[in-house]
Amino acid sequence: MTVLRLPKHKSPNYEKIKAVINKIEVPDYLTVANGIFSDKSFDLSADYENQARNYLNSEVKKIDFSGNPSAGELEINEWTKSKTNGKISKLFDGNIDQNTVLVLASAVHFQNMWKDKFTEIKNNMFCLSPDEHIEIQMMHRTGYYNYYKDDINKFAALEIPYQFGDFDLLVVLPDKMDGLKTLEKTFLSDSTKFPVLLASLTTHKVVLGLPKFKFESDLDLEKTMHNLGCGDMFTTGADFSKISSSGAGKLKVDSIKHRTLVDVNENGTEATGVTGTNIAVYSGSFVPPNPKTVHFHACHPFMFIIKKGNDIVFMGRLVNPNA
Repeated sequence: MTVLRLPKHKSPNYEKIKAVINKIEVPDYLTVANGIFSDKSFDLSADYENQARNYLNSEVKKIDFSGNPSAGELEINEWTKSKTNGKISKLFDGNIDQNTVLVLASAVHFQNMWKDKFTEIKNNMFCLSPDEHIEIQMMHRTGYYNYYKDDINKFAALEIPYQFGDFDLLVVLPDKMDGLKTLEKTFLSDSTKFPVLLASLTTHKVVLGLPKFKFESDLDLEKTMHNLGCGDMFTTGADFSKISSSGAGKLKVDSIKHRTLVDVNENGTEATGVTGTNIAVYSGSFVPPNPKTVHFHACHPFMFIIKKGNDIVFMGRLVNPNA
């Protein structure tokens, strides 16, 4: 509850969770999928199953993990592939075995075109650090964008709209080449800073340079969850009694896998992410008169957020466009 910032001794507002999913999901552009895969011999709580179906639009399937774990893993990977437009074909790789009784999977896939396409691509230098520079392909365009410069926290932010569904790419660029870690600490420490930043954006004429980048990540989140104070879920002290009557003292999380792909180019963006938990027993067209002209050249590490209105769909950092 503490990690998720939910009130203690109070059930989550499932209607609000469902409303957010329904609000951000746009057919053909953003897909949100949840899946619950349980062993044939494992009894899920009826309340848990109903809440997952009703509020998370979750699929619930029975799989023979105990009899044929490799086939079960293949089925989950095929589900992942179908939900991410074929971009992520394998969530688990040998993680599923005969002790697996439940797998919780969540997939988000986003694909969209820029509202205004970039007009040219040039080779430019990107500063990995003050001492290390590499040559990259940089996309260029001059146009009207929502922009904000924070002289106190030393960063600039730019909102680049997509063509469909009221989605935007928000790029948050620290002033210093090596300022990303400080920016993340400042920006991510307080959830109220995000809506304040969005409210501070105003229309400018922007001379824009943005790297083309594409990267994939494959993360094991066990250490991350321990650092967040959620280590109990990996021990026999875990309490999953609300998932199953067998939960208390008998079930623990064996692994949490997260795979992502993000592709930003001159045409638009494709981003997809899948998380699997293996449990073993703006946009506006108004331009003010004489808007200020600014330069936004993203030539060193920055944060980026794909969002719809005030809702974050994806968040990440770009450290090396060529990685």
